[in-house]
Amino acid sequence: MIQDVTKYFYDNAGEHACASPPMKNLDDISVLPTEDEDLADLEQGQRSGWRAAWESSLKFRLLALGMMPLLLAFPLVMAALSILGGNRAEEMLLANLRSQLGASASYLEQTRRQTGNQLGQLARSERMRSLLRSGGDPQNVQRVLAEAADSSNLDYLLIIREDGHILATHSGHSAGMQLPPDHVVEQAREGVFTAAFERFGPDVLALLGKGLQNAALVPLHADENGGHSGDGGSRAAEDRGLAIHAAAHFPLSVDSPNAMLVGGILLNRNAPLMEHMRELVYPVGTLPDGTEGIALLTIGDTIVALSRQRQDGGRLTGSSLPAEPASALANGAKQWSGRTYFGDARFMMGVEALKDIHDDEPLGTVSVAFPYAPYERAIRLLLWAVGGVLAVTMLVVSLSYLVAGREITGRLGTIRRAMSRVRRGDRSARVATRPRQDELELLARHFNVLLDTISAQDDAQKRAQKTIADEASRRRALFEHERDGVIILNEDGTVFEANPSAARMLGYTTEELRGMHASAWEARFNAAEIADNIRTARKEGETIETVHRRKDGSTYVAELTLGKVQWGDHTFILTSQRDISERKAVQAELDSYHLNLEMLVEQRTRDLNDRTVQLDTIFALSPDGMVSFDLQGRVASVNQAFLQMTGLERSGVEHLDEHAFEAVLRKLCRDPATFTGFETLRSGVAPGLADPRLVLEISGPGERILEMRLKSSGSDFISQVLYVRDITRESEVDRMKSEFLSTAAHELRTPMASIAGFTELLLLRKFPEEKQRDLLETISRQAGRMSTIINELLDLARIEARRGQDFVMETLAVQDVVRLVAHDFSPPLGRDKPTLLVNGAAVHVRADRGKLQQALLNVLSNAYKYSPGGGDVIIDCAMDDDGQHVAVTLRDHGMGMSAEQLQQVFERFYRADTSGHIPGTGLGMSIVKEIVEIMGGQVSVSSELGVGTAVTLRLPVVAVVAGTQS
Repeated sequence: MIQDVTKYFYDNAGEHACASPPMKNLDDISVLPTEDEDLADLEQGQRSGWRAAWESSLKFRLLALGMMPLLLAFPLVMAALSILGGNRAEEMLLANLRSQLGASASYLEQTRRQTGNQLGQLARSERMRSLLRSGGDPQNVQRVLAEAADSSNLDYLLIIREDGHILATHSGHSAGMQLPPDHVVEQAREGVFTAAFERFGPDVLALLGKGLQNAALVPLHADENGGHSGDGGSRAAEDRGLAIHAAAHFPLSVDSPNAMLVGGILLNRNAPLMEHMRELVYPVGTLPDGTEGIALLTIGDTIVALSRQRQDGGRLTGSSLPAEPASALANGAKQWSGRTYFGDARFMMGVEALKDIHDDEPLGTVSVAFPYAPYERAIRLLLWAVGGVLAVTMLVVSLSYLVAGREITGRLGTIRRAMSRVRRGDRSARVATRPRQDELELLARHFNVLLDTISAQDDAQKRAQKTIADEASRRRALFEHERDGVIILNEDGTVFEANPSAARMLGYTTEELRGMHASAWEARFNAAEIADNIRTARKEGETIETVHRRKDGSTYVAELTLGKVQWGDHTFILTSQRDISERKAVQAELDSYHLNLEMLVEQRTRDLNDRTVQLDTIFALSPDGMVSFDLQGRVASVNQAFLQMTGLERSGVEHLDEHAFEAVLRKLCRDPATFTGFETLRSGVAPGLADPRLVLEISGPGERILEMRLKSSGSDFISQVLYVRDITRESEVDRMKSEFLSTAAHELRTPMASIAGFTELLLLRKFPEEKQRDLLETISRQAGRMSTIINELLDLARIEARRGQDFVMETLAVQDVVRLVAHDFSPPLGRDKPTLLVNGAAVHVRADRGKLQQALLNVLSNAYKYSPGGGDVIIDCAMDDDGQHVAVTLRDHGMGMSAEQLQQVFERFYRADTSGHIPGTGLGMSIVKEIVEIMGGQVSVSSELGVGTAVTLRLPVVAVVAGTQS
């Protein structure tokens, strides 16, 4: 009620004290200049020249700005494109050239390494070693060397002694002669097979191979590049040879001479190599306009090898490099790239020096090049095309800007003329509009709207004044008939006005109250406290309880609401009072009842909370899954164990009805038909079971077997609870036990049948002593096999049952155990011991020494048994990439396994060989897996049928304090 009264007094005071002044009409608008003032301003702003035209005319400014793209921006952009674009294009070509030069150098380097590796393999080959030991027929030696040189693509192949004496060559022409020493041979003498670029004179070429001297000879030709100013000067031909030279020492042995194998490839006039290099960097058809790239080699600046040119008939070797790269390399540069004339055309050429790896002496160069003319034409054409498009674009932009500027100035003039008409008193003047949405059109429309708004505001103001008067009358009636007492106080506490209800409550008339001080009826607060309450009163109002005294002296409890209001220049205190004596009596009685009820509810709530916490804890921590249903048969809650068993999400299960929940469970079943629904559990009879329960096999990544029971509830909130128990482990144990007993019985039945059969034969018949001994040996072997199976079964069972409790764990160096196992192992007759690849610092693991040896011996024994055809057995011991595990890998080159066999390798009694020719029980890998996993490691097997098998044992590495080992 106080809010309605407040509104009334605000509006009433506004009607008397702060009525809005009338809005100015259009005659009061004086901010717009007259036409005469416009002309005077224009005349005052007249200046001479461009600046005056710029400042005085918007049309001139728009014209100048419209022509600026064509007259200023276009020449600048074209100049920038010509300079920056040309430089950038050449930089890109040079970057591509350097990349191709690097590819050519890499190709030569790869060829060098490949030559060295081939020669090293030849030196270690058994055929060469046998040839060296036998010291056989020289013609046979020459034939073998020639075949080896042909198969390895070598231009020469020699066997020499450490002093350089030639023992044999592939061409057979220089045996018995002395080969001069070089760095490659020196390295081979030290035991390091090496390959390097070498430059040989004609005498050395004659020693290396028959015909090499002629093959390396390159006639010198004068060309457009300035003649043949190489090392030869006035020579008619370049007779030095550039070669990839390699040497390797034969393995030392007591029955072979101390010799080395020397071989290499001649690069002079080597057309296949140069053509392959050119095809690698510039394949035919990849350069524009059908041009071709070039790859070449030089000695000094004389070209000794050049790729074939298909279009212009080819260039001859013997010509020289252009002057620019030749001069740069002569001054010590390692690489040069740029534009140069090669022959009669400009080329982009890159040149890189080939140097002796021993003393860094330049031996020659490798170069690549491609014609520059197609790229120059493409750049020029691109610049002309871009310039033409840019010129047309600039012209269109300038014309568009000029047309738009003309339209802007015209429309601004229309608006100015309309404003002048309004200033002269033409209220009907409006700016002509067009069907557009641009800024000038919006300005014209807003100007028209402004004129319409000013006219409409005059009418609206008159209507508002009438509405305010009507509202003031209505609210005055509300004030007079309000049930609560309303008193308006001045700031000094005297009554400004009071309604009849307030006068009746206090026993006065409204005239008696007017001017009376509030202390006359206030019984709780004195005059000073009343003044303080008035001073601190807020605009939003506040409510207090007090005691009022009537005119006859009686009192009553009053609820008083007071707030500060501002009417014009005066501040008043608006109060609303209500007699609440009867309400206070009823409230006291209700408070007494409420206190007793709160005590009862608090005790009951405490008991229920304790019970709820206990049940929630059991529900959440239970290892069995639980699902509760409310009285409507919907899922009320599920615990975490159920969600983990089924892989369901809580949001996808809760609030489902029983049928929808059954459908969710049925989708999880491997065979949906096995889930007969909750009605089966509720009826108390399940198919094939004595008690009401269902056993379901859940499909998916985490396959489980779940047992379900349904219990009804007498609760007021829960209708039934579904109990779910994971019996996957129990089912798997039962299956494994049955499978194990069946397999073990099958494995033991075969030797037992043999023993029984041969024993019965010995009892029923008399055999010769030799036959009788053969039968007894068979019985002994089968009995030994049975004993081995039983012992390994007992060993495996003991490991599984005790889970490493009988392991004697210690910190030991895994390399020592691997070496001991390899040393003590006796391979089959005719087989070599395993090859050890054990290097680096000792790596320590925490393991049982005996069990680790047993695991390694089992795997090592399998490696020999399953590679009856021979082949090396390798044991590799190295750290894993993670630095936390050490991996021991035993690799054979035997029969291998298929992918299906690999999946069963750890199954008990499983054997990859089904022929029965390879002895064994099929329990070895199962024992290895159990031992390694108990020691915290892992076993992995990789195999390829017909290639071999690799078994890796990974064990965690432990840190060992220096000087200690437990």
